[in-house]
Amino acid sequence: MKQFGIAVLVLVAICIFSPASHCLASPVQDQLQGTITKVIEILGNPEFKGDASIRQRRESLRKVIDERFSFEKMSQLCLGKYWKDRSDTEKKEFIELFGKLLEETYISKIEGYSNEKIEYLKENITDKKAQINTRIMTEKVEIPIDYRLYQEKDGTWRVYDLVIEGVSLVANYRSQFDVILQRDNYQKLIEELKKKIDG
Repeated sequence: MKQFGIAVLVLVAICIFSPASHCLASPVQDQLQGTITKVIEILGNPEFKGDASIRQRRESLRKVIDERFSFEKMSQLCLGKYWKDRSDTEKKEFIELFGKLLEETYISKIEGYSNEKIEYLKENITDKKAQINTRIMTEKVEIPIDYRLYQEKDGTWRVYDLVIEGVSLVANYRSQFDVILQRDNYQKLIEELKKKIDG
């Protein structure tokens, strides 16, 4: 799926091309801006430029992404009804594998960020959940991307799903995982995840 990479690019740029009033409109946007600033600083840091620094650069990017994206919540939603049957050890392993799958697959797209134009559309905050609607504009297409976030007890807002052109990233992965779990078993799913990461 290319969606996650595109969506993270939007996360990087969401406030760069939006009016300043929008960027400071709410705590959730303010926290996103903090993440954006960190990512841009990493991408622009001369010490991280070039292939020689690729490992250090990607480790820094992963750390920032992990702070904003809740791979635990995404993992739980992707496994759906199968989550409750997993042991604590299995849950920990799945979260690590799923997060690594997303990061390894799309981190090169983050590194290739090239100032695509972003339009902030609106936000909707209800209790401890929020949705931020954006649109990324390239030379050829416009891509609507919605961020779904939840607020943790300490006030931190974290992304738990992305909806790109009407398609939920979580629902998409859940559909793929369901096929494997219904056809085979949980261990087969773990094997498939490891293959994708190693491949």
